[in-house]
Amino acid sequence: MQRNETSGIVGLFDRPEMAWFVDRVRKRILTAPDEPLSGLVRLADPTAEQRTAMADLIGRPRRAGDSLAVRLQDVEAVLRRGPWPAGLADLVTTVSGPVVDRRTQRKLDDARWAAATQALAPVVDRFPHIAQWWESWCAAGNLKRAAQSEARRRAVESTPAVGAQLTESIAALFDELPAEGVLLSVLARRVFGDAHGLDSTRPVGRLAIAVVACAFRAADDVGVRQTWASAGVMLSGLASTVLCLGVTGRSVGGFGTATATVLDAMGSARMPLVLTLDQVRSGGVAPLGSRGVVHVCENPSVVELVSEGWRGADASDCRPVLVCTSGQPSAAVIEVLTILTREGAQCRYHGDFDWAGLRIAAFVRSKVPWTPWRYGAEDYRAAVSGDAPSLRLFGEPAGAVWDPDLATAMAEHGLAVEEEAVAALLAADVLGA
Repeated sequence: MQRNETSGIVGLFDRPEMAWFVDRVRKRILTAPDEPLSGLVRLADPTAEQRTAMADLIGRPRRAGDSLAVRLQDVEAVLRRGPWPAGLADLVTTVSGPVVDRRTQRKLDDARWAAATQALAPVVDRFPHIAQWWESWCAAGNLKRAAQSEARRRAVESTPAVGAQLTESIAALFDELPAEGVLLSVLARRVFGDAHGLDSTRPVGRLAIAVVACAFRAADDVGVRQTWASAGVMLSGLASTVLCLGVTGRSVGGFGTATATVLDAMGSARMPLVLTLDQVRSGGVAPLGSRGVVHVCENPSVVELVSEGWRGADASDCRPVLVCTSGQPSAAVIEVLTILTREGAQCRYHGDFDWAGLRIAAFVRSKVPWTPWRYGAEDYRAAVSGDAPSLRLFGEPAGAVWDPDLATAMAEHGLAVEEEAVAALLAADVLGA
């Protein structure tokens, strides 16, 4: 076949006035893909250009009329004799692209998207409670939207393969979680080779936050910092902080001495202090002795109340030591508690009587051993039956390994008691310690 002859027939079929014919042939191929093309196709009220184009292919029709009728066998014969031996179906798909059944294509796409969601299976196996959430999240089209955003970022077409790459990235990330106070940028470089790979401005970063929040049961109303903190990841050494009262310092030179000076000054003023993770790691925080006690609360209002009471007390040797998690504990919280209890000091813990509070308590307990501080079933029953205000308990239930009866009692009453409601009792404990 001559090249100019081939290009000529392709050019003819690619002309606008042949579009109707190409479309009819595609429909015939779609309805009977394994059958030879035969029969009549007809165009009502053809234009002169459409008649001329068909005449250029198979010659002038024997009869003129209001419509244009073409036998597919005639076109097949003309093509196979010379300009396109592979035949009409092959020429049409060459000019206009593969003929694909849309229903079949949708089924294929659905199967590919389903496979993309399965890339998270290793994470679901480790955290079975996320299975229903993940299924619903993907069914709502969120994975497809994330893939579209990622495709726009990379200037490529959005496909199930892009979605699979996103979920595979999250699975690779979870191989490193939970972490032990690692910086987010360090983690991103370790997993993706890009320090900004987990930024919340990127689709994979937003997807990671969503999966981490569900897997590590971060509360719905916490921010990005606390969500990552639930998995042991911090945004920066400055963003991770801890609120404390009565912590003493020790001089070790350099930055540690500066931290110790601030701690001792605020302790002398009986005022609370916020330390950054870098300050906690400076060496300037002194461990408590084996007879020491550090109380841990969940809400800053308790720290304020203890600080006020301490300032109003007579001068004495009493120095309460109190650390606040401020909700989901940061890496700074865990590290300062680790330092304070390093020489055998006792850690006593209290939190909100709600499901999120139990999860926070369990997380702290997995990092630093503690004993309950008015945080058992009897304490809860006393709170809900007394004057302490309560709220409706909602959300997914959690356990309390330090007192299994606590979760049972909470489920029976269906009420939550915020730590602020018993803050006066807690303050009295700390100041009397």
